[in-house]
Amino acid sequence: MAADPIKLTVLQREVLEALKSGALITLDEHNMPWLAGRALQPQTRYFLTEHRLITRADTARSVEAKGNGFTISAKGLALISTR
Repeated sequence: MAADPIKLTVLQREVLEALKSGALITLDEHNMPWLAGRALQPQTRYFLTEHRLITRADTARSVEAKGNGFTISAKGLALISTR
């Protein structure tokens, strides 16, 4: 049985497009996600992470480390490329 296709909201698609263009989701000291100086709702990051549409930029370092964060995964790139 095939899994249901992932349906993105407009915001989730915009975030993935920004990541495709080289942006990075960073986390502050309160675990709040930020994208290009704009705060994101934590549930947006959780959805993208849960569906493996984003991945850590450098898995050897803490995601909270300066210059590290989340980038688009191959699965995320494939999802936005097909629609």
